[in-house]
Amino acid sequence: MKTRLIAITTLVLMLALPPVALYAQEASPMTVVNAWVAALNAGDVEAALSYLADNAVLTFVPPSMPGDDGIFTGKEEIRAWYQGLVAAKGVTTLSDCQVKGEQVTCLDTYADAGLQGMGVDFLEAELVATVRGGKIQGYTVTMTPETLAKLAKLAPPPETLPKSGGTTPAATWPLWLVVGGLLAVTLGLGLRRVSRQQGQSK
Repeated sequence: MKTRLIAITTLVLMLALPPVALYAQEASPMTVVNAWVAALNAGDVEAALSYLADNAVLTFVPPSMPGDDGIFTGKEEIRAWYQGLVAAKGVTTLSDCQVKGEQVTCLDTYADAGLQGMGVDFLEAELVATVRGGKIQGYTVTMTPETLAKLAKLAPPPETLPKSGGTTPAATWPLWLVVGGLLAVTLGLGLRRVSRQQGQSK
């Protein structure tokens, strides 16, 4: 009888609690972003993608390649970029993070052996991510002026720039060579283009 009374009392208390109290609290935006970066640094592409919404949008400012819009839409395109980062053994470190509602803003420092071999110790950018429902809905990576100045020093002389109906500003030319490492750009953007072409042919 006593056991039955305890069971009934527990049930009544559970029903009286608001639904939120019956479940583990949703992870905070900062927790989600930290787990996502940790997965990328560990080389686990699928785990990193699991923290993104299916229609997540990744935007680079400026774009990482001449003629490219710098926008990756959806997990398939983003997967191609992540595979490049992992192949390059890239490491991302977040610092000075601030959280305002759903938005997380951090200083994003990226380094890999390929960049260091070219004399670029690291790249810095402002990362702004929107996290809703435990998923990153999208994020923007904006290169800092200091990083753009570093990359500008790697620009080839103007006479060595390819001619394709226009000129490529020396300050932005090296971005496609070094942002995210040579391997990340070559593999990531290459796979992205193949993915888009396959989608258009369907």
